Amino acid sequence: MALSYFDKAVIFLLPILVLQLFKDQTVYLSIEYIYSITIVIIPFLDLGLIGFFFYIHRNRKNKREIINEVTKIFHIIYIVLFTLGIGIICIHFFVYSIDDYIVYIVSRAIFLSTFAFFSSYYRLKNKPEKGLFVTISANGISLIFLFIYVLLGLEFNLWLIFIGQILFCVLYFLKTSRYLILKWSKYYKNLQFGSLIKSSLLFSWPTILQVFIMLYIANYGKIHALDNMSLNDGVLLSLVQRFSMIIFLTHSSLLAYFIKELYSAEDILSIKKKTLLKYLYLLMTSVVLVVLIIGAYLIYNIDVYDLKRAFIISGLIIIYSFLSCFFSYLEMHYGRENKNVIKLYLALFIGVVFMSILQFLKIDFLERITLAMFVSIFLALILSIIVLYKRKYKLI
Repeated sequence: MALSYFDKAVIFLLPILVLQLFKDQTVYLSIEYIYSITIVIIPFLDLGLIGFFFYIHRNRKNKREIINEVTKIFHIIYIVLFTLGIGIICIHFFVYSIDDYIVYIVSRAIFLSTFAFFSSYYRLKNKPEKGLFVTISANGISLIFLFIYVLLGLEFNLWLIFIGQILFCVLYFLKTSRYLILKWSKYYKNLQFGSLIKSSLLFSWPTILQVFIMLYIANYGKIHALDNMSLNDGVLLSLVQRFSMIIFLTHSSLLAYFIKELYSAEDILSIKKKTLLKYLYLLMTSVVLVVLIIGAYLIYNIDVYDLKRAFIISGLIIIYSFLSCFFSYLEMHYGRENKNVIKLYLALFIGVVFMSILQFLKIDFLERITLAMFVSIFLALILSIIVLYKRKYKLI
């Protein structure tokens, strides 16, 4: 758990360090834009394999065999993703301009997809800390380059943030390609790739769409900040959401810790009260920490922001973050009983409410986004609790 928090602390601090060290709001918002675009893309990249991994592991007797089989399939997916990524980059530079940040978006998307697989793989192998060394190493390289540039007084460049991830993607591609070429006939030739991917998509497609909708809503403001907000408003939104990542990072760490217990429960219509209370207690602790950090930041920058407005916006984002995490925790139970379509319906409900508020509410863009986020997740959480009750879930 401590190593997981250290890894997430590095991820959390990188953009803030850039803002504090180089004092460039536009660069900071560009980094947040790249991060946000990337995380919205991620759900589609592995074809649902990572989510399916836990489900099939739970329902197969030969655990080692299924881990090996899924790993080989991911190797093939990675080669395809890397090749497609290079193709997209080439199209951008030689055929049609796609996005000025395309190299960083592609490399980060591939890197995060790979890290997500490693996390699942080592979690099922009961060695979760091993997966963290990948991202710690990649981000550590970026930190080293960043501090070298600061010490030498050099001008900042975006590649400093992403150099570790780019290097990992290239090296892992070379390693995986070599392994596939040398071991193809022995390990890959008779692999049931199409069958397992089909099963993965049939199982995961509601989750893929659901996660995409949720992530798009959560990152909508940061994606559009440069075009639709002042620099101060964009930085306020991005920083508060970045500080609120502490809540999401706590949630993801807790979920990684509890996921095996949740999926291995004999009664799939049960919610363990002890586990739920432990989860809520630790999540609320992170909320208190975030409130203190954001409060201190706003008071320190009292000459930049209208404090009343800033505190209202911050409060909505913090509450949204907490409710979103709790909503996600409850959703795990739908996945456990292979009812991912319920998660999709709830996400569609959230999307409709969110877009309706954005469309019809005539207030400032920043207030509109934060209010839409809060209202949509609040109503969806109530609806989710009603669904769980109707499905006869019980606390034990």
